[in-house]
Amino acid sequence: MKIFLARQAIYNKNTKIVAYEILYRNSLKNTFDKNQKQEEATYKVMQNISSFGLNILTKNKLAFINFPEEVINSNMATLLPPDKVIIEVLETVEPTKEIIANLKFLRHKGYTIALDDISTYKQVEGFLGVIDIVKIDYKLSNKAERINIIKKLKNKNIKMLAEKIETENEMIEAKILGFDYFQGYYFSKPTVMESEDIAAKNRTIFYVIIELMKEDYDINRMENLIKSDIGLTYKFIKFINSAYFSFIQEVSSIKNAVMLIGANELRKWLCIISISEMNSNIGEEHANNIIIRARMCELISENKGYNDKDLAFMVGLFSDIHMLMDKSLIDVVEELPIGKEGKAALLGEDNIYSDILNLVIAYENMDEEKIQIISSKTKVNIDKLGEIYLASIEWGSKLLNINR
Repeated sequence: MKIFLARQAIYNKNTKIVAYEILYRNSLKNTFDKNQKQEEATYKVMQNISSFGLNILTKNKLAFINFPEEVINSNMATLLPPDKVIIEVLETVEPTKEIIANLKFLRHKGYTIALDDISTYKQVEGFLGVIDIVKIDYKLSNKAERINIIKKLKNKNIKMLAEKIETENEMIEAKILGFDYFQGYYFSKPTVMESEDIAAKNRTIFYVIIELMKEDYDINRMENLIKSDIGLTYKFIKFINSAYFSFIQEVSSIKNAVMLIGANELRKWLCIISISEMNSNIGEEHANNIIIRARMCELISENKGYNDKDLAFMVGLFSDIHMLMDKSLIDVVEELPIGKEGKAALLGEDNIYSDILNLVIAYENMDEEKIQIISSKTKVNIDKLGEIYLASIEWGSKLLNINR
């Protein structure tokens, strides 16, 4: 499944890039789809940021992201890192009590708040005290109003950004008026970026959300539900290891990840996924077989008493992920937060996890010669493989039946 985003650079007075505005796109066509609801566009931007990687998108600079009223009031912004993201309040948002309270909450959490597409001072008044940046639209405003806004905000510790700058004269004027930041076609147009992603099953997401709504939700059931969906597992592991959390060590266990993120943040993330997902292009039979493969890797690892059965599961689950994403194996594996041993196994390097994976694949294909060689090397009892395989099928069937 192809995903798209666009970014447009934001410059300082020295014409150095200090941030990027991240924009919704649904194709390589560099325009916003007017039929797309603003809140859905923001959810898709948030989801696609996780898939692209925020630091890759922004080259480790700040990201301005548009937030309509519904998304601000949902507090979904807390899924993004406050030191890397600017909450850009759309011009359609009114300064209601609920909006102001939620913007205060976000500022308390460390987020910077910007007002978008401003043309008159009246649009700013209701937001005073909760905003840090005002973006003045050079297409919608006139010079007199721009001067008026800057004059009235001069001593309020608010930065000014001149947007939609298209000519040299506009750029010169904006610098003379004292703007801090600049954005527009004069400097650079938005650049569309394309990547591949895997869709998650909406039914799986639904059942995880239902489980999360219980006060005493079952962590084991949660783990099993997520494990039953390759796309959801991939997205979740990438999300938990994203820049927002900054864990010292990579997290590759679903159960640990669920415990670390907590029910509220997980519920928010799943809601975004469910809103933004398209139908999966992955063949159902293929996906089911991979889940069985992953479980078999896990059970073999557990049977032999190896340290990390969770990693064995991930190696099995992601063993064909490059085919599902139509990208090279090296590129996909590089993005996976599964540690050096897991990556090495997926790239075919010789270690215990690649041995387990190769043994399982050999068993799938009933390649008796390979089964004999690898079993001898790993000291896995061949007589146990049939039992493990049947147990894996049964486990997979139970999980997958949850979603039917």
